[in-house]
Amino acid sequence: MPESQHRSASLPAARLPWHHTLVGKVVIFMLMGVLFAYVTGALSGFFMVERGAREQWLREAQVNAQIVSATIRRIYTSVAVKTDGTGQVTRIISQRPIGDEESVLETGFSPIDVLALASAQTRNNVWLFAKSSEGALTVVADALNTPSDSPANLTVDTWQTKADAADFYVGFASIGGEEHFISSLPIVTPDGQLLGVLVATIGQQEGLYQMRNDLISKAFIALLVVLVATALLVTILMRQLFTPVPVLIKSLTEIAKNQTADSTPYTDRNDEIGRMAKAIDALRKKVIEREHLLEVKDEALRFQHLAHHDELTKLPNRVQLNNALKTAVHSLLQGDVFNVMLFDLDHFKAVNDSLGHAAGDALLVEVSQRVQGLLTDDDLVARLGGDEFAIIQRVVRSATNEAKVLAEAIVSVLREPYQFHNQEINIGVSVGIATAPADGRNSHDLLRHADLALYAAKAKGRDRYMLYAAGMTMDSGIIEQR
Repeated sequence: MPESQHRSASLPAARLPWHHTLVGKVVIFMLMGVLFAYVTGALSGFFMVERGAREQWLREAQVNAQIVSATIRRIYTSVAVKTDGTGQVTRIISQRPIGDEESVLETGFSPIDVLALASAQTRNNVWLFAKSSEGALTVVADALNTPSDSPANLTVDTWQTKADAADFYVGFASIGGEEHFISSLPIVTPDGQLLGVLVATIGQQEGLYQMRNDLISKAFIALLVVLVATALLVTILMRQLFTPVPVLIKSLTEIAKNQTADSTPYTDRNDEIGRMAKAIDALRKKVIEREHLLEVKDEALRFQHLAHHDELTKLPNRVQLNNALKTAVHSLLQGDVFNVMLFDLDHFKAVNDSLGHAAGDALLVEVSQRVQGLLTDDDLVARLGGDEFAIIQRVVRSATNEAKVLAEAIVSVLREPYQFHNQEINIGVSVGIATAPADGRNSHDLLRHADLALYAAKAKGRDRYMLYAAGMTMDSGIIEQR
């Protein structure tokens, strides 16, 4: 049996929730595509039906307004109408309210009779509203003579003020708590004062939207059927197609965990699955190479770090100090100022001799930590070897004052007792300081002058600091001022 076939048999399928598997994702993707296409088509059809219905409602409402206005003019011969550019009647002009007692005596028609004539032609109800003394529109009559315990109210959402009722309106309105699609024809005096409105409906909102609701219900049922059928079909097909995928996923998972000993299955196939398996196996080999290169790189970085840092205190060493000092010297061209400090520990040899190198090493580590706590982010402290240290201090305002403050802090902090295995250790420190550019413009001069100042501090009794002064020399370890 080939190795790949044996491997495929031994690898268990990855156990994932259905919607997280590749089959599940493909099914969901297909369903989303079907859903998107179906909804897009359904919405397009819905909007076309909706727009066509509204255009039909608009035309029917405008025709009803024409019918009502014609009926009013036949009964009330004293009224006139105003039309727009298309011939649509937009206002009825009358000297007095329509449907009052005087008009009934003149015409012999009650308002209900007149409205009934108009309703017979529109096949829907027609209302007459009159403007009350308070400015509200109250119902006078309706064609169906609908009995009601309370008068029907006319509410139009787009009417911000009562004056808006003086304009011709077509659209939805609430009459007696029921939504109707209406045409509202204002009745005004020759000077534009609103007397009332004639309202003709083409039907209630519920009835008008019944066809749309039926369409949505049928579309929803059809969508469910299509989605279920698509899900079943795609699931069957995808399971047949992606049977090797969980096994390959298992291989990739092992590669991600750096378990690269086993070869990838299905590499003997000649289809897309085989190409995927070959790619995964190539990735496995690359991972092996990468891990080897990372090990080499990590080792190189470790050696590079050791080359620039002290292994005991983790501080920069002499190499890194020299590089930083060269950079600082170069910054003198931009007007920067900095101090170079050299210091070593007083009585350190006695500690090593009496307590051993372990105590000395612990002392050096704590010294480095104490000094680092005194520096800013721009300063650098390095261990040069043994108990010798160096500092590059960036100057903000006054080189001398800032050097004194830092040196006094170093002397004070390192003078405090140390503890090693419940035994108290006391040491001191001597510090020599040189300032750039005043005491030198190159690394050699600055380090030499700081070293001279350090020896001067030791010659004056240790446990102190000294600033370099012109004329300092060193002769057999003794400093003299010329």
